[in-house]
Parts: sequence; structure tokens; C-alpha cells
Amino acid sequence: MGSDIHRPVADFPANIWEDPLTSFSTSDLGNDTFKEKHATLKEVVKESFMSSKANPIEHINYIDALCRLGVSYHFERDIVEQLDKLFDCPDFNQTIRHDGCDLYTVGILFLVFRQFGFKLSADVFEKFTDENGKFKGHLVADANGMLSLYESAQWSTHGEDIIDEALAFSRLHLKEISSQSSPHLAVRIKNALRHPYHKGISRIQTRQYISYYQEEESCDPTILEFAKIDFNLLQILHREELSWVARWHHDMEIESKVTYTRHRITEAYLWSLGAFFEPQYSQARIISAIALILFTALDDMYDAYGTVEELELFTDAMEKWLPAAPNGIPDSMKYIYHATVDFYDKLEEELEKEGRSGCGFHLKKSLQRTANGYMQEAKWLKRDYIATFDEYKENAILSSGYYALIAVTFVRMTDVAKLDAFEWLSSHPKIRVASEIISRFTDDISSYEFENKREHVATGIDCYMNQFGVSKEIAVEEMGNIVSDAWKGLNQELMRPHAFPFPLLMRVFNLSRVIDVFYRYQDAYTHPEFLKAHIISLLVESIPI
Repeated sequence: MGSDIHRPVADFPANIWEDPLTSFSTSDLGNDTFKEKHATLKEVVKESFMSSKANPIEHINYIDALCRLGVSYHFERDIVEQLDKLFDCPDFNQTIRHDGCDLYTVGILFLVFRQFGFKLSADVFEKFTDENGKFKGHLVADANGMLSLYESAQWSTHGEDIIDEALAFSRLHLKEISSQSSPHLAVRIKNALRHPYHKGISRIQTRQYISYYQEEESCDPTILEFAKIDFNLLQILHREELSWVARWHHDMEIESKVTYTRHRITEAYLWSLGAFFEPQYSQARIISAIALILFTALDDMYDAYGTVEELELFTDAMEKWLPAAPNGIPDSMKYIYHATVDFYDKLEEELEKEGRSGCGFHLKKSLQRTANGYMQEAKWLKRDYIATFDEYKENAILSSGYYALIAVTFVRMTDVAKLDAFEWLSSHPKIRVASEIISRFTDDISSYEFENKREHVATGIDCYMNQFGVSKEIAVEEMGNIVSDAWKGLNQELMRPHAFPFPLLMRVFNLSRVIDVFYRYQDAYTHPEFLKAHIISLLVESIPI
């Protein structure tokens, strides 16, 4: 290829992990002893959980602790069964609305029920408001109650004015409350304001909560020890998976074959860990991390390397799913084409062997749609065209890449992701669209400054400013409203009855949570120093027991 071709190459920050294979060494030292201890403690915790049923409020507090400490997955079936019974129990519903049930407790109950898809009515908060629908001023004195209100208000759905009010009220006062709280509680409030539990990566939330919980007066030492051992045992598995992904990356020689892409092995693995952390999803995490590495190369190729002519050849070949990369494109693009097509062909082969015929077709379709979205943006850039906001939004749903990523997370969910699940995902269900909007616009807001330093297609902010003739500030605020609306829509889709198995919906929810952590304040995937502390706490340092 001629060296005089102008390429809009980005100045991406370098990879900050020299070699994930040595940075995240695995050690099985004392592993068997911990496994035995873990099994014993699990039985004790289960007994305590079952005996707490005598007092429903205490029981739900216990469920909340299990969730936040990251061990509720061991007791999921029992938890759902219990919540189902209580949800339909008139006595229990009366107790919640009784004056004796304080703000902290009502917040926890609301959060726990909604977290498992039971749409507890927003009217449980009415007793805390005055005749104008405003929350009563004296509540500000209850720091734990205010934090509980803030965390529970994240679960709002459309048309719940009282929850919108709860969020505004709690957010307004929590900053000041944290400055007057003990250092112990202040850290928790600051973490919650930065990324509430509902919008955090579950492993990060667990790691932070274990540190908080062990300082609490009400700390149950048995459940704490169980949570610590569980975290460390899972961490060993997660490190092994990361080593596997790093080996794949090394063997594929991506770093030397595609020099212009962001090399983000560890961050891609953290992304897939955000989608699912439980042990049964080990293979799923590896596949999702590899897919994310390939998506990153594709994204950067469309966005910061290929010419429109080259990209059209590439997209056309992918649309036809040609076995060989087209001529007329650079070797690095041919390499990306072969790596991606081979990866998808292998996945399709495995799906066929498992009797999940037809799933591979939808999997490939999700990738083709994403490539089309990237292609449209490349054409707009070439023509220096600023799309209308509606045009941008329609294409943004594809160029977010989340359709392709969600589809990949379904691949190893063998029990629940049959052909009907892939067909459903292809039909633009509301939960998928909500997740794509969250992904695209959260990213647009945070990476606006970096993108404007180089040739880059107009973002949603540019399109909005151009179409409506408003300032950047107003456009950013409107993007924020669109994202908030999408979260409400996503929350609603998580409520029972579910059209598809809850674990599939949870993938979409968890992937949206990753976006909040990776993109809310800056594009941390492109600038990985912002994720370094999380990676150290989840994959480098184990919890002292």
C-alpha cells in the first residue's frame, strides 16, 4: 500500500501492563485448606439465612448483606423463593408501610426486591414525604437512611415521580452528610455517589463492601470470613482465565500485526468479568474477553486507520462472510479480518456440536450489523457530514458494539441461550436498545474532548448542538437525560414476569454497569490508568484473612 495515504490515526495511550502473565501470577498455596473451610462456612451461612426467615425484615437485611458481599449466587434459588413469598404477603406489605419501618429499612427492602425483579411499589416511600410530595427535612439527619434512599432510587422506572424526587433529595444532601460522617461511612458515601451499587461492577462493589463491612458494629464474622474466602478463591480462577487470554493474545501476535490499535488485554478481561463473575461462567469470560480484544481492533481500524475505500471492501467481505480477506486492503486489516472470521466460525462450529443450530447465524449477524454501524461513521467522516441527531442515534445503536458483545456473552450460557434467545436479541428488544443507548451516549459524553483533538466523526453531542443550535453544556445535559431515561427503561425490563430467563437479562444489565464504570467520568478503556486501582484490587491483591 502507498505510504502517502492519509490515515486519521489516534494517539492512543500505551498498554500499562507489561506482561499480564507475570503481573497476575497464580498461586494455589493453601488452596485446599481454604476450599474445605469455604464448604463448611457455606453450610453455616445457609443455616443462618434459613433461620432468619422468622423475621422477614431481618431476613431481607441478611439477603442484602449476601448480595453486597458477593456471595448471594450460592443461595440464589432460595432467595428468589423467599422474596416471591413475601412479595405477595399482605401482612408483610402492611409492615413496610407502617411507621415503625424506618427510611434505611424501606430503602433496603425496595432495593433488594427490585434487584431480583420484584417491582415493589414506589408508594412505600410516601410516608416519608409531606403534602407537597417533598421528602421531609428531618430525614437528612439519618446518614444511613439517606444513603439507603439514594441506592434504592437507582432502581426507578418511568412514571415514578416519588423515586425521581428521592434521587434528587438524597443526592443533594449526601455530599454534605459525608463531610460530617465518620471516615468509615464517608468513604462508602463517596463511593456510592461515584458509582452506586446499581451502576457498579459487582466485583468492585464486593471488594469495597468487604472493607466497609468488617468495620461495622453489626458485622457477622462468619459471613465476613465466608465472603473473603469466596472472593480469594474466585480471584485465583479469574487470574487463570486472564493468563489464558494473555497467552492467546501473545500467540496471535496482535501487538506486532496491528500496531495502531489499543492493546487492552487486562481491561478487556475486566470488562468480561463485569458481565459475569461466577465460577460457572469461566469459559464465557474467556470468550467475551477475546471478543472484546477483536472488537477493539475492529473499532480502531474503522475509526483511526482504514480509508473509506479499504473499509468498504472489508465491510462488504464481512457482509458476505467470505472465507478470505479481500485484496486491496493492508495486511493488518487482512489479519483482523481472518482473526475475527476464524473466531466466529469456531464459535459457530461449537454451537452446532452442542445442538444449538442457528445460533451462529445470529451471532455473525450481530457482528455484521456492528461493522455496518462503524462503516456509516467512516463515510460521514470522509464527507465531513454532521448527521441529524436522529440519524446519529439510529446508527449509534449499532456502532456501540453492544449488540455483538451481548450476543457473545450468550454463547457459553448453554442452558438458557438457545436459538429463541438469539432470535429475541436480534429483534431489537427494549432491554438491548436501552443498553446500547447507555453505552453509546455515556461514552460520547466522556470522550468528547479526546475525540475532538483528532479527525473523528461528529459525536452525539456535535449532532445535537448542530441540529438544535444549542451550547455544548445543554447538549451534554440532554445526553445525560437520554442516558437516565434508558436506565429507567432497562430497570423496567428487569422486572417480572420475564420474557426470557433472568440470567440472560442480567448479562445486558451487567454490561451496562461496566459502561458506567469505564465511561462515566472519562474513557477509562482508552486511558487505562483510571482502571489500574480496580485491576489491582480484583486481580493482584488478595484479601487478608
